[in-house]
Amino acid sequence: MKENQITDNNIYKIALLVSLACVLQIAESLIPHPIPGLRLGLANIITLVALVNLGFGYSLEITVLRTVLSSFIMGTFMSPGFILSFAAGVMSTLTMGFLYWLAHATKQRLFSIVGISVAGALAHNIVQLGLAYFIMIKHAGIFVFLPWLSIGAVFIGWFTGAVSSKICLKLKETEGCKTTPKIKKEYHGLKLNHYLAGDSIIHRISPNIKIAGVVILSLAVLFFSSLWFYAALFVFFAAIAAMSTTSFQYLFSSARRCSSLIFVSFLFPVFFNSGKHIVSHFAYFNITSEGLNTGIIFALRLICLIWASSLLARTTSPEDLGKGLSRILAPLQPLGISGKRIAAILSLSWTAMPILWETAKAGIRELDLKKAKNPRYLIMFISDIIANIYLETDYQ
Repeated sequence: MKENQITDNNIYKIALLVSLACVLQIAESLIPHPIPGLRLGLANIITLVALVNLGFGYSLEITVLRTVLSSFIMGTFMSPGFILSFAAGVMSTLTMGFLYWLAHATKQRLFSIVGISVAGALAHNIVQLGLAYFIMIKHAGIFVFLPWLSIGAVFIGWFTGAVSSKICLKLKETEGCKTTPKIKKEYHGLKLNHYLAGDSIIHRISPNIKIAGVVILSLAVLFFSSLWFYAALFVFFAAIAAMSTTSFQYLFSSARRCSSLIFVSFLFPVFFNSGKHIVSHFAYFNITSEGLNTGIIFALRLICLIWASSLLARTTSPEDLGKGLSRILAPLQPLGISGKRIAAILSLSWTAMPILWETAKAGIRELDLKKAKNPRYLIMFISDIIANIYLETDYQ
């Protein structure tokens, strides 16, 4: 009985940390980022704090599940952005976990938390850029962003590392102190703009089948480059939208949200393609028919990936997505991956998000905008908010 209670409390704590990481990731998505792929990485703070206080396994679990849950909430599950975020988050956590283990294995202070955070940020941005090349743009011109992403990773890694370090110090100072959990309340689900409840044949399809279908379609668009193939896909998406009563306006708006990424994926092959059939000149660039064709294919590929994930989110509730994902992962039980545990954590995290969101907003209202320009003040302010919420996850 005691062992079951420990397990339940562990799931509850991890679920709330996943929820907190989601709140930070979603809040960050609302902040403009002029350089594609360069974000503050606030959710990485929870990963790093969990690495120090709970261990590598839990920190990796939190990274994976907060990426999945955030995509459920924002309607981007299995989209290009989700794939990049998922892979980069996992690689970043693996990098930080290895460096943290190395520092303890050698019993020397080889890396501080800030240094580990910078390495994780670099790994995150490099993996994102590499994946963007292999699965979306496939043009070497994309690596023009590498210097900017690397420089940005150093500053971002320093900031998140400094915040994480302050949080760990505060947790160490309060170690052993009893805290009364304030988060365990009755919750109501978040209102979603992307999920549309219905009783269509698409809605009734099992969520694990729909997830598998999106995965297969995502792989297909990476290997086919025929305009006829994409024309057939557009007809397919139109039929799915009609059967699920999804408006075409919704599909166009979902693509419009990623218009900058689609535009960049089109421009790179147009301006940097070495084709022979020149159709126009622009400044120092030769526009070729081969470049235009490749650019169109790259743009169509992204649109199809976005529409597939959008239709999945439109016709499947986050709760059903969680259940479907747990069924898909069921065969991995012998490897120690429990679909039931994942489903339980996702469900608890989902229901906890509204109160955590309100808690975070209440803390932000106390921010002194005049002092916010001072990095030291900002680091202390953010670390206090996150540390206080983290302490409340110690449910007794």
